[in-house]
Amino acid sequence: MIGPVICIGGIVVCIVGSIHCLLVYRDTVVRQIRVDPERVRRFVESAPLHLLEELKAKRPVCECCGAPLGPRRE
Repeated sequence: MIGPVICIGGIVVCIVGSIHCLLVYRDTVVRQIRVDPERVRRFVESAPLHLLEELKAKRPVCECCGAPLGPRRE
């Protein structure tokens, strides 16, 4: 007796969730996303380059061509 009630309740929750998603995201499909050059510049300038250099120093590279190698398996 309780099984059909749970099933119908789940269906109702899914329908309400779908309607909610449609209402919330309906404008994002047609909206043009533009890049803000100022935000990109600030993001690039805030990058921790010293950490990148440390990672590059620890990464194994090929002796013949200098290409980065995958992680070693022990």
